[in-house]
Amino acid sequence: MRTNVSARILKNLSSPDVSRRRSAAESLAGGDERAIYPLIQAMRDPNPGVQDAAMRSLVSIGGEVTAWMVLPLLREEALLRNTAMVILKEIGKAAVPHLPPLLNDKDDDVRKFAIELLSDAGAVEQCGPISERLTGDANPNVRAAAAKALGILGCLEALPLLVAALKDIEWVRFSALEALSLLRDEKAVEPILALLSDPSPATRRAAIETLGAIGSPRAGEALLAYAGKAGRDDKAVALMSLLRIGVPLPGSGCPDDLLEIFLGDDEWEDRLVALGGLVGIAGEDALRAIFDTAGSLDGTKPDEEGVLRAVKERLLGCGRPELLPRLLDDPSLRFRGKTLLTEVAGELRVREAVPNLVARLRDDVRDVRRAAACALGRIGDGEALEALLAAIGDTDGHVRKAVVCALGALGRKEAFEPLLALLREEKFNDVAEEAVRALGAIDPEALAAAGDGLEGRARDLVEAFARGGFDGGGTEDPGEELWK
Repeated sequence: MRTNVSARILKNLSSPDVSRRRSAAESLAGGDERAIYPLIQAMRDPNPGVQDAAMRSLVSIGGEVTAWMVLPLLREEALLRNTAMVILKEIGKAAVPHLPPLLNDKDDDVRKFAIELLSDAGAVEQCGPISERLTGDANPNVRAAAAKALGILGCLEALPLLVAALKDIEWVRFSALEALSLLRDEKAVEPILALLSDPSPATRRAAIETLGAIGSPRAGEALLAYAGKAGRDDKAVALMSLLRIGVPLPGSGCPDDLLEIFLGDDEWEDRLVALGGLVGIAGEDALRAIFDTAGSLDGTKPDEEGVLRAVKERLLGCGRPELLPRLLDDPSLRFRGKTLLTEVAGELRVREAVPNLVARLRDDVRDVRRAAACALGRIGDGEALEALLAAIGDTDGHVRKAVVCALGALGRKEAFEPLLALLREEKFNDVAEEAVRALGAIDPEALAAAGDGLEGRARDLVEAFARGGFDGGGTEDPGEELWK
């Protein structure tokens, strides 16, 4: 519903009261074209809240008229100019008819802004005029913007021009490489290869990454050849590009180089790529370093939880699981790294690790004991029965729950009476429920018979289980809780 652009609202836009000016600007979001000019004037208000409200209302009104009236602000001081860019980007396609004339504007910044707005609006029909800015503009910032836009718009017909731009100054060259990485045309591979001998490390790195983005057989072949002779830094970038496009690394897989990247890179995105290539070929020392580094991550922090999960996912591709048992006994590993190692050994079902996992049931750290119980339940080795029965009396409820779940997974009748005794005394409801599930998995008939001899909550839980289970279901994978 359109707001009536009344004299009262317009008067409030110039009120000495900031809150009235802001409210008036906000109310014009539903106005018609008569509200556009007053809102543009309100963008000059000294109060940021009024400026923001005016900007949002202009975006809400939108349309070609709003775009046309906002365009002059591109020539104003920085704040108004940047705000105008936001409005025009939000308006999108409706602004496109007014932008092509600006490609020839005498102001360098206006030409650049016009290119960026056409790119954001997806104006593919403007590939030709934008290409002219790449080849004929005297300003390098405009040429760089044109190159980037041609890639974003997918202008394949501009490929020869982008290749030619690889001989431009470095700033433009970077944008041309970025565009070529988006177009992913193999015809660009040979010209890009010439940049691998450029004296600028930044140019060489950008060229290597572009070859990786193109990802064609010829690009992979060229990167392999280059990795064998490149210096340390360039080799690392080449190896990462090869891993991203799935090309097998040369020789033994370059474990030392990949470990150096994993341990030394600042970005976890790159470290995870390196880990993906390293984990299948890592020796004991490398695995120790990987688990120890992973131990620096805190799964309770939202920004680290996802990384820790990704690290674990890659570690499940461990190419030498026989090395994990010895690492489980390594006292130098920090506890989160050891918890992760314990989980991985369990999910890989490394049977040789059972004695080491049994030892971890007595670890000083709660999470390690809990992970060890989960791992032993997954492996399902009867040799762990005695140790798990002993751990049923652990002082921590989380550990007891994991132990109970593991005993249920083993399904050995020797565990029935100890679990029944736990059920009678357990103070935590979730542990008691898990005990009933475990008892039902071991011997449902014996559980039904034992129910008559139970009292209070224990009896109620057995009866509820007999009727169809508990709300929320069982703990199918208690180990997953370790990452929270």
